[in-house]
Amino acid sequence: MCIFYMTFGHMTYWWTAESSFWLYELIWNLGAPIGGGGFLLVSGMSAMISYKVNLEKAQLSADFSMKNSRNQYIIRALLILLISFIWNFFGTLFMGVPGIWIWFVIQTISISLLLAWPFLKTSRLFRLFICFACWIGNEFIIYLLTPFRGQGNILGIIDFILYNVPEQNVILAYFPYLLAGTIIGDILHEAFNSKNIETKLYLKRHLIIPGLILGTILIMFGIVFRFPDFIDKVTLSSHMFIFGIEMFIIIILIYIKDLGHLNLKRSYSVLKYYSFYSFTIFLAHNLLYFLFPPVFNALEIWLYIVPVMILWTYLFRIIYQKLGKYASLKFLISESAEYLANKI
Repeated sequence: MCIFYMTFGHMTYWWTAESSFWLYELIWNLGAPIGGGGFLLVSGMSAMISYKVNLEKAQLSADFSMKNSRNQYIIRALLILLISFIWNFFGTLFMGVPGIWIWFVIQTISISLLLAWPFLKTSRLFRLFICFACWIGNEFIIYLLTPFRGQGNILGIIDFILYNVPEQNVILAYFPYLLAGTIIGDILHEAFNSKNIETKLYLKRHLIIPGLILGTILIMFGIVFRFPDFIDKVTLSSHMFIFGIEMFIIIILIYIKDLGHLNLKRSYSVLKYYSFYSFTIFLAHNLLYFLFPPVFNALEIWLYIVPVMILWTYLFRIIYQKLGKYASLKFLISESAEYLANKI
C-alpha cells in the first residue's frame, strides 16, 4: 500500500503543472500516514520479526548465532545506504535532487535500521519512550539549529546532517516510525508464534485496545496542538497525527485479515506486487519521471496517471510470473548480506 501510494503520489508531483500543484499537496498531505512514515513503520515490523526468527534459530541451531544475525542485519542496512547514495547521485545529475546527502526515505530507512539494532532487545515500553523522546527532542533541535542553516560553522554542519531538505524524511522525525514498527512486529510475532498464547485475545489486549486508545489520543492531540499544524509534515503535530492514523490502519488490517473477519485471497490482490517488489518498485518508478513534463492540470493528469498505473502494475505482474524473487532487490540484498556475513 505504501509503495502503491508513493508511486501514484510521485507521478502527481512530477507531471502536474504549477497552476494545479495544489492537487499534489492535497494528495500528499492526506496520504502522509501511508507514505514515508508508513514505509518506515512496516520496515520496523519486518526487522523485528526477522530478528525474533533469527533469535529462535540461534537457540536451536549450533551452526547459526546472533553474531551472524547481527552481521547480516548491519550489512543489509549498509547495502541499502550505499544504494541510496547511488540513487541520490543519479538523482542529482538528472532529476534536480539537491545533493547526495538528502533524507529521502531509502536513506532514512537504512540509517534507522542501524540505529534500531541496539533497541531490538529492549522492552516495548522503553522503545515507545524513545519514539516520543525523538519526536519531542526533534522540535527543540530544529528550533536551535534553524538560525544556523546554510552556514559553514559546526552548528550549520550539524543542521545539514540532520535536516538537509527538512520537508523530507529527516532522521529524528522518522526514525521513531521504524522503532514503533518494531514494537508492533514484536507483538505480532509473539501472538502468532507462542504456543501458550490465544492469538486473538493477545492481539486485543496488547495491540488493538492499547492501539485504539493511543491512536485516538494522538490524533486529537495532533489536531488540537497548534492547529492547523497537523497538515504540515515537518511539525510535531503532524507526526502525532500521522502515527495515530497509522495505528488505526494497522489495527483495521489486523482485524480484517489476521482475526479472520474477511477472507482475503492475497494472490489476486494488485497490491501484492507492490509489497513483494517494494524496494525494486521504489527505485524503478523514478524512471517514470522522464515520461511526461509537468504540464497537466488537475483534470488532465488523471488521463495519464490511471493508464500508467495499470500498465506499471501489469508489468510487475509479468515480472513476478517470469522471474519471481530473483527480480526482488530485497531478496538480492538479503542474499548478499548473508553471503558477506558468512565470510566475516
